[in-house]
Amino acid sequence: MKNLTTLLFLCIFLVAVGCKKDDTSSTPEDTKLEEIQTIVDTYNNDFKAQMQDESAAVGIGLYVIDKEIEFYISSGFPEAYGENIHFRIASNSKTFTAAAILRLYQEGKLDIDDVITDLIPNTDRPYIPDTENFNVPYKSQITIRELLQHRAGVFDVTNGPIPESAEAPYAGQYYVDYVKDLFGEDHTFTFEELISVVAHNQLSDFEPGAEFHYSNTGYNVLGYIVENISGKRLHEYLKDEFFDPLQLENTTSPHLGTDQQMPSPYTLSYVKINNEIIEVDKDNLTANISEGQIISTPKSLAKWGRLLLSTNEVLNAEIRAMMIDALPADESHGFYGLGIQVYPTELGYGHDGAHLAYLTTMRYEPESDRTFVIFTNHLNIDNFVNEANALYDVLRETITVLDN
Repeated sequence: MKNLTTLLFLCIFLVAVGCKKDDTSSTPEDTKLEEIQTIVDTYNNDFKAQMQDESAAVGIGLYVIDKEIEFYISSGFPEAYGENIHFRIASNSKTFTAAAILRLYQEGKLDIDDVITDLIPNTDRPYIPDTENFNVPYKSQITIRELLQHRAGVFDVTNGPIPESAEAPYAGQYYVDYVKDLFGEDHTFTFEELISVVAHNQLSDFEPGAEFHYSNTGYNVLGYIVENISGKRLHEYLKDEFFDPLQLENTTSPHLGTDQQMPSPYTLSYVKINNEIIEVDKDNLTANISEGQIISTPKSLAKWGRLLLSTNEVLNAEIRAMMIDALPADESHGFYGLGIQVYPTELGYGHDGAHLAYLTTMRYEPESDRTFVIFTNHLNIDNFVNEANALYDVLRETITVLDN
């Protein structure tokens, strides 16, 4: 691969989208950037067409770290926002929770092969308390590793309705929607509350280790374990251990039901469902803490992915190797390690995120030493798979341009 010159990309970095030329000369590197801009514009035009609403400010942002060189290209977003535009990274938040667990493991403060009823090393406290609210099925068999891998069989409270057979007033409904309707949009959900839904109704998908099933509630258990061992709330731990020391600017973890406003700069986001467009501005993400709550920027999320997966700044080489050692998952996740997705395999390691109304892909590809973050503020529930694949295609086409 021909590397893009440092001088050119310094200019790109400063003006966010492209280097403004003061003459009519053109270099091969200029051409590559123009080609990538055309790719992003083309896919964003397709997204806009799906909206059927010319007033919707639909956009795509692409941040690339190519070894030591960085650039950002966007389409549809205000140019002045640049790489510092905020968005909800959704399930990319799981990489932070997984890193917190693995950091504690690296420090000898837990063992990921312990079951969650075991005592925390050098304490007389179990990872989860022996109470009714934590009496999840198979709790004496579930290991921390299986929670990280989504192989613990923990029923997912946020991604599906509670079974009709449950003896609860919310049976047949989405628990989070039921609670918001009952107590208001500002309700602050807690780990104990969400886990207790599984415990009280004895909900389980399968015996631990039997197969893969994506579970946000499993990551709620991990979030609780981080708090139980560290003595800090999860948002405090992430800030103290990752956000601040790694200088992940503009990265935050909302933790109250009233923390619904996005930081500036940001754009509205749009969800399309049953051919109806819904504009999304504020959102209560406390039901998603540990698995989907974090707000960041393209630049900061790309920096996180690179530091996590290619340096010793977050985890040592041995733990990183464990993190990306992936097992077969399901059709939409391909292979899954310890909080890391490997799909499509040619794009490397990272995670995807989808939340009303953002769609995000973060990847680190070790052979080329490249990190990618791509996101859109458009979530088409009616055509979700195609939209997610479109973001993968932008990355594939970008790689082709960079390699030529």
